[in-house]
Amino acid sequence: MTLFDALRHQWRRRTRSPTWGRSLIGALVLLLAAGYFGVLFVALGWFFPDIVAEVALERKPLQLLNGFLLHGAVGLVPARFFLQRSAGSDVRPYLHLSLRRPQIVRLMQVLSSLSLLNLLPLLVLAALWGRTVLPATSAVGATYWAVGALLLVAATQFLNSLLRAVRDRNAGLVLGAAGLLAVLIIGSNWTGAGVLRWASTWLFEGLAAGRILPLTLLFAGTGVLTGAAHRMLRGRLYSVLGDVDSSRTQSTGVLRGVGRGQGHVASLALLDLKLILRNKRPRQMLGAGLLVIGPFLGILLLGEEVPPMNVVLFGFVLSGYLGLTYMQFGYAWHGAHFDGLLARAVAPRLLVQAQVVTFVGLCMAPLMLIVPVIAAVRPQLLASLGSFFLYNAGVTAPLFLVLGTWGRTALKLDQSTFFNYQGTSTHHFLMVLPVMGLPIGLVVGVGLSPTLLVAAGLGLLGLVTVPLWTQGVGRLLWQQRHAMASGFRDE
Repeated sequence: MTLFDALRHQWRRRTRSPTWGRSLIGALVLLLAAGYFGVLFVALGWFFPDIVAEVALERKPLQLLNGFLLHGAVGLVPARFFLQRSAGSDVRPYLHLSLRRPQIVRLMQVLSSLSLLNLLPLLVLAALWGRTVLPATSAVGATYWAVGALLLVAATQFLNSLLRAVRDRNAGLVLGAAGLLAVLIIGSNWTGAGVLRWASTWLFEGLAAGRILPLTLLFAGTGVLTGAAHRMLRGRLYSVLGDVDSSRTQSTGVLRGVGRGQGHVASLALLDLKLILRNKRPRQMLGAGLLVIGPFLGILLLGEEVPPMNVVLFGFVLSGYLGLTYMQFGYAWHGAHFDGLLARAVAPRLLVQAQVVTFVGLCMAPLMLIVPVIAAVRPQLLASLGSFFLYNAGVTAPLFLVLGTWGRTALKLDQSTFFNYQGTSTHHFLMVLPVMGLPIGLVVGVGLSPTLLVAAGLGLLGLVTVPLWTQGVGRLLWQQRHAMASGFRDE
């Protein structure tokens, strides 16, 4: 079986799908968006020397570029993790063919690499190489730099495959490593050490100068990641081949191990985390949420004066958008294995408390990255973030958890989140009105400071009374459990 056979099979599989029309529309829109941003990024790469000449006269374009290439690679890894198809996601039809496991792994790796997230970085790097690197270096230096940049893109591809395979075995390990890396990068920048920038400068300045050691290290690092990803993916294929669970359990991939420590809030919160990391729709939904948070943060930091209304709106979004995005569907995320939760006699109150932990964790995750930046640039906005973090945790969370008890449609976790409105209803839009309308009305009527005090006060009141309202929501969930289970089974 060749690569062309696999590509032909993938194409036929998609064209024969009952959702082919909707997928085609979504793919065309996605392609148009990718073309727009691709042209924009390539243009920025092509005019990079001119932009540097206008903005930073004292800096050399190549020196500035070399210092931030590793930052781009670090940003590309989470983008791949949330948006790129996992290597081996479509492997099941090939496991019963007369193919060796290493050959299947190589095919899946190649199919996964046929992605816009590989094409766009290569086009941008080509533009940067033609306008910035080639005129400023020798032929040998330009060649070394180009090879090193290609190796860096390949390393992010194999690192993504490795992280996906490790996540299937231990999601907490991947999350902990990512958090530790983020803390180290932010801490080094905060203290002025700039380790990542120093390493990027050393690598690519050395490549531009024609030194062989940086190129050797990049070859070795990419080779190690390639071997590790190949080994982990082979182990993953054997586990898939020996998996006799039902297709519904395979699509969620989170029920195995729930019985260990069942009934505990931490175990149920870990169940939510595994569900997010192992399935396409929640991953893409949270990835898209990060793309929304980025422009909001940029407007907040780059604007010269922020009106009170924007302070309230941006504080609400930045402190709770990921939690709101995920928690709008509540228990419907568990619809495919809701019967399993009932069979394990999971107390509804504990499930509600676990959802609260998930909501607060999703609200805190972007704040860990945002707060140091805002503290350095605009510390006066910290009060808004703190007030609305409390407001979201103590007011928004219980309202959305109550709304979740009326969900009757199990979400299809293996589908894309783009142009997918399954599970969405008018109730979600109606619920947002009072949640956002209260602080907006207050800031218009009484001003910014009283609004922040009221929001913080209501949030603290909700947090203090967590044992009371989680018990009430748990009782409501208990009353609705049979209707929810029937709806999730599509009966």
